[in-house]
Amino acid sequence: MDNASRRFLAYIREERNCAENTVLAYRADLEQLRWVIAAGKWGPASLSSLTPESLSGYVNWLMQQGYEPATVSRKIASVRSFLKYLNTYEGIGEPRLSEELRSPPNPRRQPRVLSREEMAALLEAPAKFDNPRALRDRAILELIYATGFRATEVISLRLDDIDLNRREVYLSPSRDYPVPLGTAADSMGHYLRRGRPHLVRKPQVRTFFLNQRGQGFSRQGLWLVVKRWAAVAGLSHDISPHTLRNTLAQVMLSEGKTRQEVQQFLRLSSPNAVWVRRKDPRP
Repeated sequence: MDNASRRFLAYIREERNCAENTVLAYRADLEQLRWVIAAGKWGPASLSSLTPESLSGYVNWLMQQGYEPATVSRKIASVRSFLKYLNTYEGIGEPRLSEELRSPPNPRRQPRVLSREEMAALLEAPAKFDNPRALRDRAILELIYATGFRATEVISLRLDDIDLNRREVYLSPSRDYPVPLGTAADSMGHYLRRGRPHLVRKPQVRTFFLNQRGQGFSRQGLWLVVKRWAAVAGLSHDISPHTLRNTLAQVMLSEGKTRQEVQQFLRLSSPNAVWVRRKDPRP
């Protein structure tokens, strides 16, 4: 195996014009492969030891060492290139070896969820100000946290979609899918009476949330609202409208809702999209 490795390294240096640092990285990865094969149950580290079983054992060993997924993928790519070289240029091994050697999927990253104290601080941040923009922004934050609406659903809301008497909001013109506003109804009422009239430039505009120009929000504009008040509240800068949606999902789970119930309320494609977290972040 050592001789084959040297021939492969010469090939990528001379024929593929790889940089010396790249060649050294390949060499280190192949030496690690040889060591793992030799230390395993597959016998001496020879080319005949490169079987689906031994390669699978090598991948499992990499995973157990705590390497980052990107590092594991890079090491596997080095071995795959080596196997392809052996089969293509030296007629050694079977093509399926390199085809079956696949990188493990990257683990899903757990979404950002606000704690009880962080969520309270975010909702209270605009409450310290008494101006149209602060009234609007508190209504936006409370609406997302109460309903789990996506950014596009928030910015597309129209006046006719809101029924403050029934404390409900509707996602479709047919009004056959009411979503309870909960405590967000109060802040939305304050905005509608005391905030929105100061933002209106054209009375015919029926969009519920208006920006400083009297127009509807863009997705980026809504994102900036959350970012601005997160900064005022002293929170980290990785908070977005989706963070509030994630936090609501965890609150519902902590209150005893099933994944299927959370899926239905948040209009998710699958209950598997609902992450389970024990800590209850609700203020």
